[in-house]
Amino acid sequence: MTIKKQFMTTTTSLIGYYERITCSAQWLDFTRALAAELSAGLPPEENRRLFFRIGERVAHGLPVARCGTLVELQAAINARWESIDWGFATLEESADRLSIVHACSPIAMAFGPDTTDWAAGFFEGAYQAWFQAQGSPAELRVRADAAPAADGLPVVGLTLGRPSA
Repeated sequence: MTIKKQFMTTTTSLIGYYERITCSAQWLDFTRALAAELSAGLPPEENRRLFFRIGERVAHGLPVARCGTLVELQAAINARWESIDWGFATLEESADRLSIVHACSPIAMAFGPDTTDWAAGFFEGAYQAWFQAQGSPAELRVRADAAPAADGLPVVGLTLGRPSA
């Protein structure tokens, strides 16, 4: 086995283990049943809007102070996520957008793999609220990327930028 393949297997195993333990067993059946009811009762876009609002509320409850640099903002956001054991984010700026990769959140395990599309709305809402609090222009929006960010690992890729027409 090559070093790279061994590393990826080990990394995948470690992340899989982490993902399994991130949602307390006492809540797992409840959250999965809740997700099933939400999926059965509301269209995916309604669920996405609901989770967007929940993400905004969480971000308002975990405010991030104004930051002078992207490095400071990433550290401040990660301190908030760490305080509730919800993984971490990396922020990367390019000419026309800011890429956000959020890793190791318990949301995938808590709600199940069939909820990925609308559960990403939670992160859209949380990051949107934090960027607006930093003074981000109103026309810039956070949207989840259509494709998974990295080889099936538990990450959510998002972009802050102008909505496409």
